[in-house]
Amino acid sequence: MSYALPLYADANYTLCRESPDLFGEFREVAAGRVSAGWELRVPERGPDGAPFQFILVGPTSEHRGAALRLWMEAAGGAALPADATVKVESYYKTGSERITIFEGPYATFAAVADQRAPEAAVAVQRRAEAGEDYVIRVAVSVPEGAPEPDPYADASAFELECVKLWWNETA
Repeated sequence: MSYALPLYADANYTLCRESPDLFGEFREVAAGRVSAGWELRVPERGPDGAPFQFILVGPTSEHRGAALRLWMEAAGGAALPADATVKVESYYKTGSERITIFEGPYATFAAVADQRAPEAAVAVQRRAEAGEDYVIRVAVSVPEGAPEPDPYADASAFELECVKLWWNETA
């Protein structure tokens, strides 16, 4: 797959299942679909009281946006159905201020033979700034009755490149 623009190149942090920001895995059923994936939380304030922020860089005229890589196995080792969808969003802990960072078919990720190859990853579709008390959610959804996404499987993983800031403002 070839793209006209490069991925955002100045990320300084990668959110993933191994990052200390991972809050946990989830599974939920709603509107005839089963969704499963991972939730991350922006870290608590640093020891000096300064807050952290994740900036998920969306597309501009100079780049496609930050890299988003996703591998999801279905429960029992089955393949995910063709109509599996992906949604990555950021929101305040109360559920307000939702921003959809990426939404599209899982097939987009599955079609990339080597998601870690230079410039091969799927890109974030929209910029989001997640600050104190924000959640970032990576979800794969399938129709009820289809093989379900299994975020606990060893082969299931994600990588979301971002800019991690530690705010130290003075007046």
